[in-house]
Amino acid sequence: MNKQPATFDDFFSACYLKHQRYIKNYIAIRICNSYEAEDLAQDVFVRLWEYRAFVNKETVWSLLFTIARNIVTDKIRRYYKQEDFVAYLYNNVKEESRSTTEETVQYGELKEMHRSVVEKLPPKRRQIYELSFNQELSCPAIAGKLSLSPRTVECQLLLARKTVRTYLQNEYSKVG
Repeated sequence: MNKQPATFDDFFSACYLKHQRYIKNYIAIRICNSYEAEDLAQDVFVRLWEYRAFVNKETVWSLLFTIARNIVTDKIRRYYKQEDFVAYLYNNVKEESRSTTEETVQYGELKEMHRSVVEKLPPKRRQIYELSFNQELSCPAIAGKLSLSPRTVECQLLLARKTVRTYLQNEYSKVG
C-alpha cells in the first residue's frame, strides 16, 4: 500500500529523490556539461519550492520538465549573449582605435593567444568554432553547412568556447 506524504515538505522530499536524476540527465543532454547540469537541476527544485503554493501534485512531473526547459533556455541565451558580445568586441574593435601602445600590444597578444588555442581544438570543433566566431553563423546555419545535427553543433560549440575561455583566462591570469 502506497502511503501519501502528509505535508508538502514530505512530498517535495519524495519528489526530489524520485525525479532529481531524470531532471539532471535531461539538462545534461542539452548543455553537454554534467557539473553544470547538476547545479541547474538543483535550481529546478529550488524554483519548484518557491512556487510550492501553486504546485499540483498530479502534474508535478510535467512541471519539473517545464521548469528545467526554461532554466536551460535562459542559460543558453545568457551564454550566447556573452559570447556574441565578446566576439563582437574582438572582431570589430579596430587596432587604430586603441589609445596607447600598451593597449595595442595587449590586443595583439590576446589575438595571438586566441589563435593559438583555436589551432589546438580538434578539427571538426575548430571548424564549427571558426564558422561561429569569424563568420558569425548561427548553429542551424553551421549544421546545414557541415551536414551535422544542430544539437551536435551546439554541443561542439559550447565545448570549444569553454576551452577557449578557460585557456584565455588562465593565460591572462599568468600575465596580469
